Amino acid sequence: MISLGDQLDRHRGFGPGFDFLRISLALGIVVWHSFSLAHGGFNIEQAPVAWFAGYGMVYLFFALSGFLIAGSAQRLSLGNFLVNRGSRIFPALVVEVLLSAFVLGALFTELPVGEYLSNPGTYRYLTNILGLMNFHLPGVFKGNSVDVVNYSLWTVPYEFFCYFIIMSAFMIFGLLRRPALVVAFAAAMAIIGLALALFAAGPQSEGGLIKLCYSAFTERGSRLIVAFMLGSAAYLLRYRIPYSHAAFGLSMLFLFGLAALGPLTVPSLNVLASLPLVYVMAYLGASNVPMPPVFHERDYSYGIYLYGMPIQQMMISLFPNVTSPVAQLGLAVPTIICFAALSWHLIERPILRQRRRFSFVAKVRDVGPSTPAPIASDEALRMAK
Repeated sequence: MISLGDQLDRHRGFGPGFDFLRISLALGIVVWHSFSLAHGGFNIEQAPVAWFAGYGMVYLFFALSGFLIAGSAQRLSLGNFLVNRGSRIFPALVVEVLLSAFVLGALFTELPVGEYLSNPGTYRYLTNILGLMNFHLPGVFKGNSVDVVNYSLWTVPYEFFCYFIIMSAFMIFGLLRRPALVVAFAAAMAIIGLALALFAAGPQSEGGLIKLCYSAFTERGSRLIVAFMLGSAAYLLRYRIPYSHAAFGLSMLFLFGLAALGPLTVPSLNVLASLPLVYVMAYLGASNVPMPPVFHERDYSYGIYLYGMPIQQMMISLFPNVTSPVAQLGLAVPTIICFAALSWHLIERPILRQRRRFSFVAKVRDVGPSTPAPIASDEALRMAK
């Protein structure tokens, strides 16, 4: 039986399904948000079976990131790795936050523009760039069911932590050559979180170090860290993991069974769902999934994720009589894709070209012709050194 690594090598080290995963997950999150943002709202997190998508989509995003970034970390020095990650994350994020604060906010606030621009809350919103979350702007979207501007940014601090802290630690302490330890750390985090949720009442105070540690292991952000570490381990072990249609089918069946059980807690899912979710991610990434060539040529997923909720909120504010989540999606999605395209062509793609100096991914992925997302094979890694 061939391995995931063998399957990737068949595509010259490229993962042809990763572009499909990125765009599907980004659009899926937009669809998910449409139900909670719609006037009257719908608590899809309690809906039978569908509730699992809220856990699974963001988990898959971080597992995918771990898989891709582990390859980058093996190829680059620590300094170049950090520059590479920073140049991928910050430019598009900075532009989105500035546009939200000073364009969208000024247009949709209930306050006079001068008062809005002098309000300290407008400038506190800029802390999102640093991963210090602030989801509200003064007087903005107050007529909507939910007045947050961009709740999608809640994952940004975890991106920073996973990319800059966890992966840097893996590089410094040589854990990229010891994948069993990476798996052990992920398993320990998941098991400790479940034990705390089952047997500890949790701290009663709102703050403090104990509360922070308890939350880190038991609350929703814990899945992102577990996902990132296991995704990294899957890349490191890719030649030991079989590329199996049967294993994929069994993983999907098991996940559907979990979804059918009804909403489960995050610590429970971190233990039960992690391995099948990571396998589904790696299997689909290594598979040749049909999709429009435009999404192989251009990675719009980050822009869709960044601009999705602000544009959805904008459309709800402009068209308050359109209450159906499906109809609101029809209004929002074309605009979201347009902004994502602008972000790619004006910001992300030019930065990607600059990264050619030290990034194998940027060298291999020609940002013009159609090529899928690269995962370096051993031969390609030797050539890149």
